[in-house]
Formats: sequence, structure tokens, C-alpha cells
Amino acid sequence: AQYTSLVAPGSDWLTERLFDQRIVRLTGRLGHDAANRAAATLALLDASGDDPVQLWLHDVDADLDTATTLLDTLDLMGVPIRVSCLGAVTGAAVALLAAADRRTAAPHATFHLREPRTACDGPAATVDAQVDRYRQQLQALQQRLADLCRHPIDEIAQDMRAHRILTAEQARDYGLIDAVGGDRRLHAPRPPDRG
Repeated sequence: AQYTSLVAPGSDWLTERLFDQRIVRLTGRLGHDAANRAAATLALLDASGDDPVQLWLHDVDADLDTATTLLDTLDLMGVPIRVSCLGAVTGAAVALLAAADRRTAAPHATFHLREPRTACDGPAATVDAQVDRYRQQLQALQQRLADLCRHPIDEIAQDMRAHRILTAEQARDYGLIDAVGGDRRLHAPRPPDRG
């Protein structure tokens, strides 16, 4: 059972606090309504100050159209964007990383490179047009990932066809993220010597 929630201004205390901190949280399978709300929230935050906006991706999956809408919105923003990844980031949602100025993942985050699914219906000419549009969008998304990761686009396309799954450390080495954070053991004080 996948779900979608989005932090935006509202009556919920936590929602308002996150918005006040310039944080947008996306989770679950993103549909058109969630993408439109996210785009509006991001635009509002962009217009309301010069401080960075934080985008939290928590177990996010998106189809190609939804990811493209959000990617276009992020590209138009004039403030720095910092993305934090928790859980799994899947399919076209991985492309949202390409618009960020800083990308961090929790140690147990995973990144599932796979081609997004699509459905076409209608007369043959309509289906052909939809397939062409899908291919163009997919190639543009793969090019953004290739530029981000500094890999050939053919390698990105092959990894998406193979449904490659990366751990946070593998994603850092691959070039999807800048850093793996959140391990408290690295920052814990050392116990005093007993001897």
C-alpha cells in the first residue's frame, strides 16, 4: 500500500514547523496532485526568501511526467536546494537529485535505477506520439543523470534497464550523492582510557 504525503503550509503543527524551516518532504508514490502541490510549495519557498530549501525524499517513487514536472520546478528555483534521501529513491525520482546543489543520504538509503513505467492508449497515431514523447523524456532524464554522475549516457541507460540498486555508499561512489551522513557512531565521544 503506497501512499503520498507532502509537507506544505496547513493547519498541522508539524507541517507548519517544517515549512517554516524551508523543508519540503516527499514520500511514497508521487502522483500528479502531489507533484503539483510540491511545485507550488517549492515556488512559494523560492519567492519567500533567499535561504536554501531542503527537499527530503523518503521512500519516493515517481513516474516520468511527475519527475519531469518537479525537476523543471527545481531548475527554475533561484535559491540553493539541498536534498536529503531516506529509505528508497526509485525510478524517475532519482533524477530529482540532478537539480540539487547538495545531496546527502542516510546510511541505509537505497537508490533503485530503473526505467519508469508508462501506459499508452488510444488510436495508433496517438500511441506513437506518446511513445516518442516518452522516449524523449527518458533520454533527457538519463542525460541529466549522466551529467550529474559523469558517466556515459549509455551506461546510465543500461543500469536503468538492469534495475540496478545502489546502497548509499555505492550511490556516492557512482556520483548520485555527495555524502553519506547520519551515522552517530562517527561523532560519538570516545570513552576515556582506563589505563
